[in-house]
Amino acid sequence: MDTGEPNPERMTRVERRRASTRARIVDAAERLMREKGLEAVSIQDITEAADVGHGTFYLHFKTKADVLQPVIEHLSEGVHAQVDRAARGAGDPALRVSLGLRLLLRAIAEDELWRAYARSGKTFRGLIADMGSVPLDDAARGFESGRFSVPDFAATERFIDGALVGVISSIGEEGDVDAVAEATTELVLRVLGISAEEAAQLAREPLTLH
Repeated sequence: MDTGEPNPERMTRVERRRASTRARIVDAAERLMREKGLEAVSIQDITEAADVGHGTFYLHFKTKADVLQPVIEHLSEGVHAQVDRAARGAGDPALRVSLGLRLLLRAIAEDELWRAYARSGKTFRGLIADMGSVPLDDAARGFESGRFSVPDFAATERFIDGALVGVISSIGEEGDVDAVAEATTELVLRVLGISAEEAAQLAREPLTLH
């Protein structure tokens, strides 16, 4: 798991010990949260399971929720790899936005910790920035290349941001997750200036992961 610490080969003994402690806290927190649920786990539970003191915990994290970020970063690495495989080398920003949104919404729906993190009050842009910004990068690339035709990209981003927060708040609670993801993606692509016909096609491209 990526804990956000420097490359071990370049770390001092103190830095290696600090990174090891941080990883132990993250691993203990993830295990407990998956076993008991996010709300049922306290910082005291985490420090006991990781065999560290409260002071040590607060050297690495400000709150219990902060421990989720490295967990989400690790999960997001898998989504990024899936987008690359599903795109099969295609560089079309519209296709990559479609694949990225559908895979992300599916991943959030299927993982209780990701759902909790996604519903913590973060904006969609904040959420995917924590993941490494790949969907944002693809959207910006599409605007810069002319693939997405909108008069004001910043305003369009904010509009999409609010809409996706609403989708994420209920994803997985009812209905077919893939159908919801496809319908959401089709709407996002149309807002970005893709024609109705092409948006419908892109939103239903097979998610074949080679």
